[in-house]
Amino acid sequence: MSNQTKILDDILYQGLRPWSEKNSVDEKFAPKFRALKEASTDYQFRYEIKFERPFDNKTKYYSKLILNTLKTDVERLYNLISEDDTENLIRYWLDDTLNKRLKTRLKDIGKLIKEKDFDLTYIDPKKASIEFDQAHKANTYIIQLLKLAYMQLYLEIQDAFSTWIDDNLVIEDFYTQLLHEPIPQKPLLTEIQIIEVEATEKQVKKPEPKPKDIPFNSFTYKQLNTAQEKISDLCSSLKFNNLISQDTTVPNLKRVFSNAEIKNPIVWTGTISELFYFIKLIHNDLQLVENLKQKQWEVTCLCFVDETGKPFERTKFRSQKKPKLTAHKIEKSVSNLK
Repeated sequence: MSNQTKILDDILYQGLRPWSEKNSVDEKFAPKFRALKEASTDYQFRYEIKFERPFDNKTKYYSKLILNTLKTDVERLYNLISEDDTENLIRYWLDDTLNKRLKTRLKDIGKLIKEKDFDLTYIDPKKASIEFDQAHKANTYIIQLLKLAYMQLYLEIQDAFSTWIDDNLVIEDFYTQLLHEPIPQKPLLTEIQIIEVEATEKQVKKPEPKPKDIPFNSFTYKQLNTAQEKISDLCSSLKFNNLISQDTTVPNLKRVFSNAEIKNPIVWTGTISELFYFIKLIHNDLQLVENLKQKQWEVTCLCFVDETGKPFERTKFRSQKKPKLTAHKIEKSVSNLK
């Protein structure tokens, strides 16, 4: 599997460049647009592009192609990086994908926008004039959307592997550090906000399926129904290595691995880096528990507290690394779940 972004790069550098002569005729894109099917993915995206609607055959085709490719590229790159089981490989893929590839694409697209005058003004309904060259307007639309796609691709991968990244970018950083252009007044790329609305007495409550009320209460051990005794062995090993409180009961630890609501979190007596490595092993590397769709650190904070009973902060896991002196003890404990 490759970390190349072939179609997006083809639009920026090669045969799919919208301003090339062979891609100048609007009518040729009508059948292409009709033949292009909507891409689907189970990936839980954290960002969304809010852009103007396409206005001709060419922009309709490129818009669908770019957004389809964005979906599949994010999922493909996430799976590529997730499947590696060593710190060096994960850091290699992240550095090569984010720093060497995507940052370069964004710098190049920033230069292209200036060189060819693909300014947002040409597609702003409040500023654009019918006197504008329609072909230039279409090309501007495509390149500006492509820019946002590269930005979202970067942010999705960055957020999915935030614990491995030392310098996280925010949306404004792309404009000031890579594109060297003003930050748009109207947000074109935003983080998806999940708003929970509490039902009032006057609202009509609709029945909801119980299993989906709270998707992730805790972790779900894949062998929960067939090998519960392995959790008992894990409990003994974690105690032996002074990683959890000696007062921890096996039933309490089992709740952490059964997607049950946690009322009494496990007291983690090891360091936060040891907890980070423990979760990384069972969730990311060995995949002994069900995939939490990038929510593993939020769930960790529900399941474990430190020695003083204080909850861990999710953001603190971003800077943690494999503990060199005690990694082998954690690995030995986790091996009980295999």
